[in-house]
Amino acid sequence: MENKRIIDEMPVLKAGTMRRRGPGARLIVLYLAAILLLAAFVTFDSRPAHNQFLGALYAFRHVLLLGFGGLMFLELTALLGRRWIRKRSLYYAAAATIVLLAAVRIEFSHLPWDGERLLRNFVGGVAFLLMSGAFDRPLRREHDRLRGRARKVLVATATLILVTILHPLVPVALAYAGRSGSFPVVVEFTENWQKTFVTSRDAMLFNGPAPRDWDSRRNKLTAMVSFDPVAGAGVTASEVYPDWSGFNWIRFQVYSEEPGVRRLVLEIDDQKKSVEPGKLYRRVFDVHQGLNDFEIPFSEIRGGPDERPLKMRKIRHIGIYAADAERRFRLFFSDFRLVEEPVNPANRARGSAAE
Repeated sequence: MENKRIIDEMPVLKAGTMRRRGPGARLIVLYLAAILLLAAFVTFDSRPAHNQFLGALYAFRHVLLLGFGGLMFLELTALLGRRWIRKRSLYYAAAATIVLLAAVRIEFSHLPWDGERLLRNFVGGVAFLLMSGAFDRPLRREHDRLRGRARKVLVATATLILVTILHPLVPVALAYAGRSGSFPVVVEFTENWQKTFVTSRDAMLFNGPAPRDWDSRRNKLTAMVSFDPVAGAGVTASEVYPDWSGFNWIRFQVYSEEPGVRRLVLEIDDQKKSVEPGKLYRRVFDVHQGLNDFEIPFSEIRGGPDERPLKMRKIRHIGIYAADAERRFRLFFSDFRLVEEPVNPANRARGSAAE
């Protein structure tokens, strides 16, 4: 019976040992992985242009690097020095000092000196340590004052600091959330989330009421694009929802109050950066006075003018441009929506694929 009791207790002792040692080692691996990713990000020569979120994150890369770096230094020194230094708070003090020294070193590598950036990097890095301290049980056992209300204040303070510093990332993140939530609508010029991804060239984009004869858009906010008398004037929607699999057509409507015919170019591509016209799908189509309902099959889009198949799971851009430069004109646009089957098989873009 005595032997059985000892055997039964052995896994418990082992498990307790693993609980004491395991979290610190796992945290080190986690923080190291985060630091390696951020370090690679820091080495970028310039702000990433093909991804809006990475572009916004680029400005705060040092805050995140110092934050995760401070946490890793904290766990590593606590794991290695626990036999000699029992005070958990001393490890936090050492980590905060390292964050300060690293922030100063960053400023020396980015002259001229920017005091505001130094303060932002240091305070942001310390906020990560404050958040960690609020949930650190050994630290709470060492300092009873960190329990209850003090702990909540610590969490609130760290959160407020991080939100204040990183708040420019919020609208960009909401734009990506709006993009996902609107799918299978891939372009909607009237929505706030789309504004993050839209650029114009020799054109102006407005939102307002639809023309009275446009019954399906009555009482709805509608996009209007004014094209300057310059060939190629238009708007581009970048980083559209990339995965178009499961659909077979793209549908959109254009309303023209202009007499005669206006010729537009629709471009779709799957490249991160701009490519030559012959390397993407490009179609010239005619817009007549009144309502024009267009539906284009993926079988046409996928091929592209140069017979290079577009990756329908990695679509990046949609552009709508003026094909000629005779005079200024304006057109109204609906959303660009993916559909499985055409609503009206008679609807086709009048025009032809073009280089």
